[in-house]
Amino acid sequence: MKAFADLADLPEDDRIDIIAQAARDGAIVGFVVEDDQKADRYVQKLRERGRTRIIGRGPGPVENTVLVRVGPAES
Repeated sequence: MKAFADLADLPEDDRIDIIAQAARDGAIVGFVVEDDQKADRYVQKLRERGRTRIIGRGPGPVENTVLVRVGPAES
């Protein structure tokens, strides 16, 4: 499994599908977006895909970014 993947060139829904699948497969995935509005949109779409959970959300590693951590749904 890769420790890092640059998904920036993919369409948003494809990025979200990859994040959701990795989480369903048991990985804890962190992704960084530019603002809270985009983070909200990603979180909503991840919830719609099911079998994932949002572990945390907070400031990203770069000023004015948001880091969201996603993992598999709790059993």
